[in-house]
Amino acid sequence: MNILMLIKFPLWKFTLFILFLFFTCLIGCGEEKPTMLIEDPTHLALEKIGNAYIRAEKPPQNINELLTVMKMCNFPKELLKSPNDGQEFVIVYGVNLRMLKATGNQVPIVAFEKMGKDGKRYVLRGQSSVSQLSDSELQTSKFPDGYKLPF
Repeated sequence: MNILMLIKFPLWKFTLFILFLFFTCLIGCGEEKPTMLIEDPTHLALEKIGNAYIRAEKPPQNINELLTVMKMCNFPKELLKSPNDGQEFVIVYGVNLRMLKATGNQVPIVAFEKMGKDGKRYVLRGQSSVSQLSDSELQTSKFPDGYKLPF
């Protein structure tokens, strides 16, 4: 009887170990949430413009100052032209994006497409929030103080 106890005991441990591994693998193999990979070239261009804008020592006051920072970031100047509508982005210069306290739709738009496509324009809010807005949404959106839309 003692020999039987010795044989069963290690088998019991082995079985428990196998079950533990099995359930651990089941838990570890859960469905992953997909990460959002942005591939739209207009979206990416506006993100890079925002990145360059925030990397400047002080807010760029004109296109030449922004181009200087973009060159330091190894961003081509072609990023200033929207792949979506073929026009240069409209950029609001001189906005201190580092001191913004606003959130959501209250973050001012600092760059947007001149024409857009299919009734929508890509816009850059603050330093990195890119979205698409209709013309009417754009006209009622928050812009830096004193800025007037060119249309």
